[in-house]
Amino acid sequence: MQRGSGRRTRLETRLNALSTPVFALDASRTILFFNQGCEQLLEWSAEEILGQTCDFAIDTDMEECESVCNLLCPPAEVFQGTRLEVPRFLLSRSGKTIPCLIRYTPLTDEQRKTKLVLGFIERIQNPQALPSASASQQLHAELAAMRLSLRNRFRFSTLIARSPGMQRVLRQLELAIRTTQPVHFQGEAGTGKEHLARAIHFESEQRRKIFIPLNCEKLPPRELKQTVKKIFERDYDESIPLEPGVLFLAEIQSLPRDVQEMILENLQAKAANVHVRLMTSSPIPLQNLLDQEAILSEFFYFITTMEIQVPALRERREDLELLAQHFLENENRYQQKQVSGFAPGVLSLFQDYYWPANLDELTRVIQGAFEATAEPVITRDALPLRFKTGVDARSLGPAVLAPLRTLEESLGLVEKEQILLALELSRNNRTEAARMLGLTRAKLYRRMEALHISLDET
Repeated sequence: MQRGSGRRTRLETRLNALSTPVFALDASRTILFFNQGCEQLLEWSAEEILGQTCDFAIDTDMEECESVCNLLCPPAEVFQGTRLEVPRFLLSRSGKTIPCLIRYTPLTDEQRKTKLVLGFIERIQNPQALPSASASQQLHAELAAMRLSLRNRFRFSTLIARSPGMQRVLRQLELAIRTTQPVHFQGEAGTGKEHLARAIHFESEQRRKIFIPLNCEKLPPRELKQTVKKIFERDYDESIPLEPGVLFLAEIQSLPRDVQEMILENLQAKAANVHVRLMTSSPIPLQNLLDQEAILSEFFYFITTMEIQVPALRERREDLELLAQHFLENENRYQQKQVSGFAPGVLSLFQDYYWPANLDELTRVIQGAFEATAEPVITRDALPLRFKTGVDARSLGPAVLAPLRTLEESLGLVEKEQILLALELSRNNRTEAARMLGLTRAKLYRRMEALHISLDET
């Protein structure tokens, strides 16, 4: 026993001394080995990494060891005994982006159950160009590249923005970070307006203050007014050590005019020591609200300092697959079950769908599919019934129009139908049928002859 133990110790020592990055984790995704090569590449010590559990999800916070652990996590197929070469973008502690290829080797017992997974890291030029990677693995690498790029360029690592519309939004967000002026978001329900407002707040100098979201449509007017008043008068629970930094008012088309006046009075008062930044959102253009007198003209001009148009999901198809992968990996966090991607054909269904509820609907579809699947990827069978019904409804196409007839033909058909109905109701009594139709018996005969109606038809 002692001799065998010594050999294992020597093997571990040799593996640990390798410059090739090697790591190992068990079936519960707990990291058990992290050699010197990994330490040098990722700039994290083994003592900090060992014992950490990783999830198949992308994080880009270089100051959290959870980020590096999650970027090392194997796809779910590996734990089912499949060897894989997976492209990845890793993140070092100093913030360097490292393109690499990770070779995962599952080690199984006599029942072919995976007990350990070995990972070997190789630096490469472009993970996204590897032909050996599956579509879902490429999407995972592309999502990592996107988030790391946004973190480096715009500081918004939680946003997905490849489409031109969202690139425009990112540039506006970057400007909004540098000021404390009001910001208004206009876009359909479910497009993520509050998330964008939070992104501005948590990247601004007011990040240590509280972000307060209020929905003007859902809150009763009296409660809404009292809440806004307390915020400006700082009449809130003193157990909260932080002061308000942003007041975010959603659905301002339902904001009472007296509350608008109160907000203006507090934010425009020169002597007032108020440092609350106002952000608002609505699904209706502000000019329409002004025309309808839903908002005061003074309030309109105050909140239009910066307007950001948020595109609907159907207007940002370039982002759709990355968003789906992003929401799926969010479901993996802190879960025993891990799902690595989507089966062939699923993402094409997403592209063909209209998404009337935008990002909110995509999130619900992903959540439902994650809960329903027992596979390492999301299949068509796991998709919620409501979504599949919506896809089928759109695939039916428009209703087929009735063939166009001449006016004379149409009138003849209606007349024939009415004569046959009168004969049926009168049991072929032509005198009674003529009376019901407001005709003489002779005229009824002439019309029946002209329309080729015989008593055999009735």
